[in-house]
Parts: sequence; C-alpha cells; structure tokens
Amino acid sequence: MLPYNILILGSDARTENLKGSRTDGIVLVKVIPLLFTIKMVSIPRDSYVSIYGKDKYDKITHAFAFGGKECSIKTVENFLDTRVNYSVVFRFEDIVNITDILDGVDIVSNHTFVQDGWSFKKDQKYTVKGDSALAYARHRKSDSDFKREERQRQLMKSIIFKLISPSGVKKIPNVFSYAYNNMQISYNPLKILPSFLGLLNIQQYEIKGESTRKNGIYYFVPNEDSVNDIKGKFKIMI
Repeated sequence: MLPYNILILGSDARTENLKGSRTDGIVLVKVIPLLFTIKMVSIPRDSYVSIYGKDKYDKITHAFAFGGKECSIKTVENFLDTRVNYSVVFRFEDIVNITDILDGVDIVSNHTFVQDGWSFKKDQKYTVKGDSALAYARHRKSDSDFKREERQRQLMKSIIFKLISPSGVKKIPNVFSYAYNNMQISYNPLKILPSFLGLLNIQQYEIKGESTRKNGIYYFVPNEDSVNDIKGKFKIMI
C-alpha cells in the first residue's frame, strides 16, 4: 500500500456547528505502511502563510474560519507542497469522548501546570481520560503553543497505541462508530485500519521559526529551511 497523508484539524468550536470556528490543532500525519511508520508534524496555529483562495497571508488557523475544512486542506497542501489524502475534523469534546471509550490513555507530562482543576507534573506518567485528557490538550498559558502542540501529538500517539494494544483492539468498533457519527472524516476508518495495526514506529517533527508582530498582531513566521525539511519528509506525489 502506498504512503498517504491524513490532515487532523482540531476545531475550537464549543458546539456542533463548526462554521466560523478556527483550528486550535493542525497535525499532518503521514502513514507509510511498507515501513510500518507514522510521521507526525504539528503546524503552529499562528503560522503566517498564504491562505488558499484569499490572495493574502494570515494565520493558518483562520483558514478554517474563511472556508472550512476545504480551505484548511488546500492551504496546508500549498504550504508544504504535498497532497492531503484524507482528513479528520474534531472538537475538543471528541477528545473527552474517545479517551472515555478507551478507558484512558497513558502520557508523560511535558510540563508542570494546573488546568481546569487537573494538576500535572513534568516527567510524571498519567492515565488521562475525559476531562483530564481535555485539560492536558488545552493548556498553553504557562508555557507555549509549541508545548501544547506537543501534548496534542502525545495524545494522538497514545490513542493510536491504545487502539492497537490487546486491551484496545476490542474497543476499535466503538471508537470508529463514534468517529463516524460525530466527527468529519473523509475516509472509511475500516479501510485503513490494517495499516495501523503494525505501525509501531511513530516519528514526530516540528516546524521551527520566529515570533513576530505585524500591526500589533502576533504571528509565527516559519523558517524556510525547516519548512523545506518538512516538505521532503511529508511529500506525496500529486
């Protein structure tokens, strides 16, 4: 099976209506079945990029507000010169529900903080589910967007490992049923499930850059060399 990319978009919407919402999490996942490998890269939400169809540069998080999932996909494809084969759009509420279905996933905290009444200490292991998983994914006030993106990737990685574990495999039908009925997914999860069952090598990357302000507004300006490196790692022939 050929490699393929999945774009995972986390909407900041607090209701089922996603119109006008922005993406708090943007993760591109490349699945390479023959090498039993997954590559993951987070795109900082404040990245200053060309927005598809708008003939202007803006924060990449705004692409979803401008044109929904389709605008976000095209913007990412143009930014990283690659192809998005599949997509998933989730709300933070979905993190709560999926980790509940899985009866929790294991993470090692990358920072010491308190969020929504939940306390985490750096380098300590936790089993998070429901509201504690949401608190871990949402926090950014005491560190940075980069650390939050790292936490979101951690949760995604932990969910994948839980799904392919002996205790998690039996929960796959419930997880996929929930995703099919409550999330915007552009593929049949059962079709690509065999690809995941042997994928134990998960590689994580980040886009480097600099913070700046334009007209008093904060932006993240991606480093050209870093972007070119990511382009090479996530290239899918169009």
